[in-house]
Amino acid sequence: MRDYTYVEGYRFNIWNVYRSKRFDVDRLDINFADKDQPEFVRGLRIVDHQENETYLTHGEDADNLSYSMCFINNANKEDRPDQFDDYLIKAIAKKEYLVHKLFVEGSTTDIAVH
Repeated sequence: MRDYTYVEGYRFNIWNVYRSKRFDVDRLDINFADKDQPEFVRGLRIVDHQENETYLTHGEDADNLSYSMCFINNANKEDRPDQFDDYLIKAIAKKEYLVHKLFVEGSTTDIAVH
């Protein structure tokens, strides 16, 4: 497998940070540029293998995705492997990557992700 990809003509290194049967989450870091600085320089790519879709996040959305991945992994005491997949499905649909904002008020995040 190649360890780089191109986004808008710029070359990026790929670092896989999460893998399941449905999703891959990869960190993308620019490693070759010869034009003006692009808007996307560093961020995360979500690959949905079931839907054959790819989503790019950067800036605050990438930070929120990273935080949520750590939060869910740390709160996962039941060791449910599909817990992060459930979060990704909701996050992609709502375009909101902070786990605390995905669930309705009145239900705590811990209850919602377990």
